[in-house]
Amino acid sequence: MLAAFVMAMAPVWALLTFFYVRDRYDKEPRMLLAQLFVRGLLVTIVAAAVSLFGIRIFASILPANSWLYLLIENFLLVALVEESLKYFVVWRTSYFHPAFNEPYDGILYAITTSLGFAALENIMYVAQGGLQVAITRGLLSVPAHALFASAMGYCLGRARFSKNEGKARYYMRRALIIPVLLHGIYDLLLSTQHTVLAMGVVPLSIGMWIMSLKQVKLAELRSPFRP
Repeated sequence: MLAAFVMAMAPVWALLTFFYVRDRYDKEPRMLLAQLFVRGLLVTIVAAAVSLFGIRIFASILPANSWLYLLIENFLLVALVEESLKYFVVWRTSYFHPAFNEPYDGILYAITTSLGFAALENIMYVAQGGLQVAITRGLLSVPAHALFASAMGYCLGRARFSKNEGKARYYMRRALIIPVLLHGIYDLLLSTQHTVLAMGVVPLSIGMWIMSLKQVKLAELRSPFRP
C-alpha cells in the first residue's frame, strides 16, 4: 500500500513543484495552497458519487457503446461534473482572496486544486493496477488534470484583473467551458476502445502542454511585480 501511495503521489508532487517554482514574483501562502489541495481531494468523492449515479441512469436507457451514451458520459457526467466542482473550489476558496494579486496566481490555484483531485483518484487506480497503471497515469492522466486546470486558471486570472465587467464575465465562462471541452475530448478518446482514437490523447496532451506553457508565460508577463 505504501508503494502504491508513493507511485501515485510522485507525479502529483512533481507537477505541484514545477508550477509552484514558476510563481517567480510573489509566492502564494502555503496554507492557502494546502486548503485548495485538500478541498480538491475531497470533492473527488462528490464527483465520483454524482458521476456514478448519472452513469447508472443513462446506462439503463442507452446502449453503453453508442456514441450518444459516450458523449453524455464523458462530457456531462464526468468532465462537467469534475471541472464544475474544481471551479467551485477555486472560486470559493481563492478568487476573492487578497493573495490573488497577479494573473499567474489563478493558474497555480486551479492546478493545485486539480492535483488534489487527481491525487486521490490516482491512489485508487494505482492501488488496483500497480506499476503499469502508475506509469501510464503518471505520464498522461495526472498531467492532463493539471493541464485542464491551467486553462481554467489562466481564464480566472484574466477575469480577476479585467477592468471591463463584460470581459470578466466572458473569461469566467471560458474558465469552465474550456476545461470541460478538453476533459471531455480526452476521456472520449480513451472511451471509444479504438486503439487509433485512444492514441489521440498523446498529441492532445502535447498540445495542452504547449498551450499551458504559453499561458504561464503570458500570465508572468502581466504580473504587476515583474521588474
